[in-house]
Amino acid sequence: FQALLDFTRTAQLPLGQENVTSLLEAADFLQLQRAKLLCEKFLQRQLHVSNCLGLLTYCQQFALAELGAAARGVALTHWQEVMWQEEFAALPKDTLLQLLGSDELFASREDVVFDSVLRWVMEDPATREEDFLELVAAVRVTFLSLSFLDALVKRRQHPGAADTFSRLLGKLDRCPPASWRHTELSPPAARSYDTLYVLGGRHDREQQELFLFQPKTGTWQACAPLQRRNLTQYAVAAVGSFLFVTGGYYREEFVWYSVDWVLIYNCLDNSWLEGPAMKLSRHSHCAVGAGLYLYVLGGSTDEGPVPAVERLALLQPEWESRSPMAQPVERGAAVSLGTSIYVVCGLDENGHVYEGVQRLNTETDSWEVISASPLPRYDLCSTALHGALYTIGGGALRLDVETAEWTPVREECLAHKFFMGCSAANGRIYLLGQRKGNGALPVVVLFDPYTDECQVTEDKLPCPLPIRGCVSVRRFDT
Repeated sequence: FQALLDFTRTAQLPLGQENVTSLLEAADFLQLQRAKLLCEKFLQRQLHVSNCLGLLTYCQQFALAELGAAARGVALTHWQEVMWQEEFAALPKDTLLQLLGSDELFASREDVVFDSVLRWVMEDPATREEDFLELVAAVRVTFLSLSFLDALVKRRQHPGAADTFSRLLGKLDRCPPASWRHTELSPPAARSYDTLYVLGGRHDREQQELFLFQPKTGTWQACAPLQRRNLTQYAVAAVGSFLFVTGGYYREEFVWYSVDWVLIYNCLDNSWLEGPAMKLSRHSHCAVGAGLYLYVLGGSTDEGPVPAVERLALLQPEWESRSPMAQPVERGAAVSLGTSIYVVCGLDENGHVYEGVQRLNTETDSWEVISASPLPRYDLCSTALHGALYTIGGGALRLDVETAEWTPVREECLAHKFFMGCSAANGRIYLLGQRKGNGALPVVVLFDPYTDECQVTEDKLPCPLPIRGCVSVRRFDT
């Protein structure tokens, strides 16, 4: 208890792998909520595919809601890795059933989900064989591949097979779950997953190119281009199945000026339309989706940086003004996390780098400065992943927004590098277009803090990318 007694005087808590759980349990018993939160955030920083299921079970004992949500998120977005961990074999059936039933479970194919059920049952067939049909009912049979189904049928028809695997297939053949017998009882769509959209190309051409990236297959697909020329320094954001391109700096003949344009791309029917103009013309601003709203924050007019904030409700005809930023900035980075929006760094009205992290509570419409970045920059890339905020530019940092704790991300492939854009998708961070001088290399870097993976992928960018010209969009396949 000495560490907790010292904490009541110093507000400092020395945490390590060897003492964090004992301190958390003591803090929970003594109702020292701040100390408990620090312990919870420490454990959240240790999340990995190898321990997420164990931490998920641990969270349920001590009401650690945020850590539990993060652990669950890691498990669901890394199912193909998690199913081979030791903790998976010891997972309680009810917890496994909840995970299998989630729309957010991400796997390259539904076949993997079926395999995970088999793996869990075959760890202890004597006691788990009776649970097989209940668990396999959570597999979305209409999305199993034909080759996989064919292999199962051939294995079932193999003469004389009497092993556990064959017995399970025989049981499935004799008494399939209702969702397998009657497809109308199974979900009409596949599990949801994130895709990436990038808007780019040279601004002096007749159109801006739009591409869709499929993380499952690593392929790019051309979409309907944006028919605008000489438009730059705009912001791109996503709300639901819509992409919004707001504002920008536009050249007409020989004159550049800020615009209030709003251009909307419908991901469902691959079409563009014009949206309601913003109240204020601006460029170099931030835009981010939060719930069913699009927020536009700060940036510059033709007179200089402004703190003005406005938002547009999806499918509504007019923008509404919101409380101005605590500090006006341009070329900052914005991230939506829960009911808050964070604007990280940027340039202030004097052209100096602003180091603060500003937070907008969208429920109370109030701003506060919660922290100062240890590595302040403008034109940073920033995104949120499982409850934490990441910034990349000259180095990579992780910010726990509740405790304002910064942690360096020690990955060589991110050190001293700057990127044009980044977005979180399916529990991983994609960094696009490494900046070099006045240009950028068309690279895509995949950074996964939960598998210790950080590498350049083979999926080259199909077009030049402006600063923060990429967003992720959640989708279902039917």
